[in-house]
Amino acid sequence: MTGVDGLGPSRWSVDVGDTVADIAWSPTDGRIGIGCSGGEVVVVNETGDTVDRRLPHRSGTSCVTWFDGEVASGGVDGWVDIGGQRERVGGWVSALTVGAAGIGVAHGRHVSILGGATSDPLAASVAQVRWASGSNVRDGSLVACGHGYVTEFHADLSTRDDANLVWGGSVAHFDWSPNRRWAAASTRGTTNYLWPRPTDGHRSGRVVDPEIHIHVLPGPTSDGRLVRFDPTGRYLGIATSGGLAVFDLDEVHPVAGPPGRLMPLFCTVQAFCWWPDAPVAVLGVTTDAGGGGLLLVRCDEQAAPIGVVDLSTPVTHLSWSPGLDTLAVACGDGTVTALPRHVDWDWRSSTDQWDITDQL
Repeated sequence: MTGVDGLGPSRWSVDVGDTVADIAWSPTDGRIGIGCSGGEVVVVNETGDTVDRRLPHRSGTSCVTWFDGEVASGGVDGWVDIGGQRERVGGWVSALTVGAAGIGVAHGRHVSILGGATSDPLAASVAQVRWASGSNVRDGSLVACGHGYVTEFHADLSTRDDANLVWGGSVAHFDWSPNRRWAAASTRGTTNYLWPRPTDGHRSGRVVDPEIHIHVLPGPTSDGRLVRFDPTGRYLGIATSGGLAVFDLDEVHPVAGPPGRLMPLFCTVQAFCWWPDAPVAVLGVTTDAGGGGLLLVRCDEQAAPIGVVDLSTPVTHLSWSPGLDTLAVACGDGTVTALPRHVDWDWRSSTDQWDITDQL
């Protein structure tokens, strides 16, 4: 395995013997939950030892998270499992989100609070659900998206507000910037949305307000999932079939929106996160030859690929540990690897390497 200065040799690597559907770190310790497409859920500790392995979803596990010290999983079978305690919600469980008000569940065309209320049917299957937080958000907002909609619910699901998506599209992912200035939604296609978050004094306190002007960000075709704000809140990245599109939110024109650039990468992006304290995109990629690994792309004024980690297999999921010192990398061969981060890595000294994908 070749690497970059910012990531060290693997701390551990585990083969779960199945396709990895999702991974999630425990927020309190070094354990990581791994959901397998065959239905198993595996828990690995900080040294890479398997400490739990069970089969809660015989039809397949679709998503995992953590709740009260236990790994929680959702399945294709319509069940949610938390440490062996199961609850049936019905429909394909596509996403789980944990907040102060409990676990939000996206299943079929519904959103539910586990053990509580269930929404009326939405227009199409729910692709993602997330709790909102921050001083300018009304208490307990739950945001969901799907084909043609981004919807915000109150915590008890009693009220619902819809964003005005003027060009529609099948929305697959919704995100907001760390500084809470912006929100974005990306579709399975060429349409992406950006709008400013309401200020603290705004009357609605909503995450997304139809009275706020929406910028439509055209770009090459995307699968809709890979949209992320960088840790400074300045850059919005969208991984597409043509490469990585990056928009500079420090220069947003009131009508035209933010300036953007497209960086061709000559490989397919399957996972996307940002370096914890720098405008460096960390991309999990696969090559035409069936290999893959990590591609690091500098996204500031000197934008260019700056490093690779060759894992010889496609990378499908990425997740930073709660302390941001370890990157978990799930691969197409059924392995999950923990790579330590060098916190003193000087990414600014990295030089342009546009031909770097040749190393994968």
